[in-house]
Amino acid sequence: MGYATPDDMIARYPNRDLVQLTNEDPTATTVNIAPLQQALDDAAAEIDGYLEGRFALPLTDPPAVLNRLACDIAMYRLQSLRPLHDLADARKRYEDAIAFLLEAAKGAVTLGLSPDSEEPPTAPEAMAIEGPQRVFDRNRLKGF
Repeated sequence: MGYATPDDMIARYPNRDLVQLTNEDPTATTVNIAPLQQALDDAAAEIDGYLEGRFALPLTDPPAVLNRLACDIAMYRLQSLRPLHDLADARKRYEDAIAFLLEAAKGAVTLGLSPDSEEPPTAPEAMAIEGPQRVFDRNRLKGF
């Protein structure tokens, strides 16, 4: 299941860029949907690779952030096929998307879903976290 559609890409990026990136013919004036859909499918597979260890896939109601990340990843993939394009901006967005996915995979950020793909409770209960005993305390450091 994808996280974004060609229409999402068309709404997010300039038409002229998408026309250039999806067509071999330099005189084309419309977006070629087939390579655009392939880039989006590849982006979804990459996203799933990061999330599958933490969430039950496919997500029944994917959060909006995954739509943006899928578009950014797909755009980077499309631009990387065209060596004449400046990749700096697309690469930065791609790296940001991957960094976010890594944090989501570690549990450091939330997608707004619980591991069973349901919305989390509205008021999460506070959990006490116990760590290892302290090695140094005020009594052991006296005189330093």
